Amino acid sequence: MLSKKEFLKEEKDCAEMLGMTIKEYRNNLKNSKVTIKHDKKNKYDNSILFKLGLTAKDLKLRRG
Repeated sequence: MLSKKEFLKEEKDCAEMLGMTIKEYRNNLKNSKVTIKHDKKNKYDNSILFKLGLTAKDLKLRRG
């Protein structure tokens, strides 16, 4: 476990590596968001099959 002094030193090093001040670094940590996209469904393109001389019926499809 880091002491408070070690933690502040590590925090300062991270901020410097990112080219930020410590205040900007802390604000950035609080406001970071992860983007999750569940809207789009995968659309499959069978053009590669036609180039190989196959059709979708030649594929072994999943049941269910």
